[in-house]
Amino acid sequence: MSVINARPNLLAIEALQGAQADRILELGVGSGWALQELARAVKHGRIWGIDQSADMIALAARRNHLWTHRASVSLARAKFEALPFPSESFDRILAVNVAYFFGSDGRAFREARRVLRPQGRMVIYVSDRATLANWPFAGEDTHRSFDRDELIAAIEDGGFARNEITVEPVSLPFGVSGLLGTVVRQP
Repeated sequence: MSVINARPNLLAIEALQGAQADRILELGVGSGWALQELARAVKHGRIWGIDQSADMIALAARRNHLWTHRASVSLARAKFEALPFPSESFDRILAVNVAYFFGSDGRAFREARRVLRPQGRMVIYVSDRATLANWPFAGEDTHRSFDRDELIAAIEDGGFARNEITVEPVSLPFGVSGLLGTVVRQP
């Protein structure tokens, strides 16, 4: 999976348009690969990563030991629906392959909107429904799947306006099709 996940992470990081002094939050850190890439690029900013899984936090901490030691990366276990940060804390939010685990009630996207500053940017990547249907581990009982319109609707359910959202299809190696969503929060 790491081979398949590298390209979506790189595309999402590029779309994030992070600046050197940004405060960045990654939702769903997984192995910590994207955190490491962000830490290399953001020289004067701070990066926080959260995950609901203690195992993923431990894995990300091992991969990012140097960055956590330098205090440029912080990790925490938290629910996506109850982020442990004050409102308008972040300039950028990265969410790659994690929206599958957001409930259908919009709370996770509302929390992301709450902690994102006005003019802040959030980037979401998901493999689309057609791709997920081919993966036996990604059934509807474990992964919420999306087509383009459903991803837009889910983001809107989180309080973002339609004119703040762009979702583009992405073609990846091994026949993987995905959706890259970019949201710029208006004041």
